[in-house]
Amino acid sequence: MLPQHILLVLIIFVERGSTQDPTNCRQSWKLFQESCYYFGTQKATWPEAEAYCWSMNAALVEIETEGESNYVESQLRSIHKHASDSTADQSEVSYWLGGNDIEIEGVFKWVKSDLPMTYTDWSPGQPDDAGGEDCVELRGAFQYHWNDLPCNIPHHFICEAPAFEDIINIIGK
Repeated sequence: MLPQHILLVLIIFVERGSTQDPTNCRQSWKLFQESCYYFGTQKATWPEAEAYCWSMNAALVEIETEGESNYVESQLRSIHKHASDSTADQSEVSYWLGGNDIEIEGVFKWVKSDLPMTYTDWSPGQPDDAGGEDCVELRGAFQYHWNDLPCNIPHHFICEAPAFEDIINIIGK
């Protein structure tokens, strides 16, 4: 009986994997290109947000292109506009991203990939390290540009996972 179950799982994997069509993400996640995004409604410090994302087999978002940045901004504007059935106060919108300069001051890198940030969208005058600011946030008050901030301030956060992660998890379980 066990070999039949393994065969069934492999058939599902091959069938879904061969189409290369990442049309679904986990419930409450949003698809853009080949990644799924979770826009957290809860607030957490940067380390707590990182742990939460890891617990879902994801990581804090690494915004690597202008297109991805525009997508994230449009989602946040939409989320916060609908929060009060009118245009919400965007100045209160702050989300943790997956970058910091904890290892080397002034050298921001993405934590999951351990790569330096090659695309950035800093607000003018940022990063400024005004008092131990090591983590990267996306801030509505700064026209959805990035800011460095102390990592211990609770904010919303964005997790990112590959669109095919769910298939891998099915096989692994």
